[in-house]
Amino acid sequence: MQILICGFSGSGKSYLAENLGKKIKYKVIHSSAIFKQLQAKQKVDFSKTNMNKGWYELSNFDNVRKKDESLDKCLDKHLLELIKKEKNIIIDSWTLPYLTKKGIRIWLIAGKEERAKRLSLRDKISYKEAIDVVKKKDAFSIKQYKKLYGFKFGTNLRTTFDYRINTNRLTIPGVCDEAYRLIKERLKK
Repeated sequence: MQILICGFSGSGKSYLAENLGKKIKYKVIHSSAIFKQLQAKQKVDFSKTNMNKGWYELSNFDNVRKKDESLDKCLDKHLLELIKKEKNIIIDSWTLPYLTKKGIRIWLIAGKEERAKRLSLRDKISYKEAIDVVKKKDAFSIKQYKKLYGFKFGTNLRTTFDYRINTNRLTIPGVCDEAYRLIKERLKK
């Protein structure tokens, strides 16, 4: 079984992947770590994909992506190849659920305000600064994926995703429990 977790920045993709991976003992791949390897021109090593320290410090991340769009496509190519051969894996990815029908595809819902609050608390920046970062990153992501692949990120949730989990009022363990419940239900069918 493959589980693909998607959502806007700060929705909880990495946290869900990490916690669900521990709970069901699946290998976890953080696509941002693979992107960093590609950016550094390193050989892709799927065994070295620790959860990133956060997306705020990656403010330069979008500038890198603007300058070299081939990095996004290269990342997705590696991830698509990975899911062809790997089983029992969880991947947090911005694009995979839109690019493949494989796996259980989960979208994490979280409003801009909640995501900014999380960012502000974690990275110890002002809420105003955090909301600006969230808005810019959302706009960039939508534009980038439309340009590269033709889909509008954050839309077609019912047809693209098997499940949608609202993380606005759930704790990290609560999101994990809900995802686990949905996956167990799916496996029973």
